[in-house]
Amino acid sequence: MNLPRNGDVYTERLYGNTGTPITMDMGGFEISYREPICGGNRVSFFKTSTMLQAVAEFNTLERTSGFDTPLSIKRIGISGQMTDRWTMQGRYDVPQHVTQVRNGRYSAPRSSKR
Repeated sequence: MNLPRNGDVYTERLYGNTGTPITMDMGGFEISYREPICGGNRVSFFKTSTMLQAVAEFNTLERTSGFDTPLSIKRIGISGQMTDRWTMQGRYDVPQHVTQVRNGRYSAPRSSKR
């Protein structure tokens, strides 16, 4: 079987036993928030294609709407690893890209301003 070999274990895990990439499930978004009535931390997982769609779905659910809370949003890849993280000060705030994980290393995202 010809699996791609570039020394990256993460890349090799993305291939099934047929040698073709697994393309059916591409992960999702985990949103952490503070629930105001009980005061505890809560987590919701959303299977959407973009982070903003996950936040929009979070805002429409009955159990997660009706209160303002800071959000921490993690992009979870197909292997269960976090690939990106955003924070929002409120549910309608502008997302701030905080962490990027590439080749197993955490880094701050690159600024598009020059």
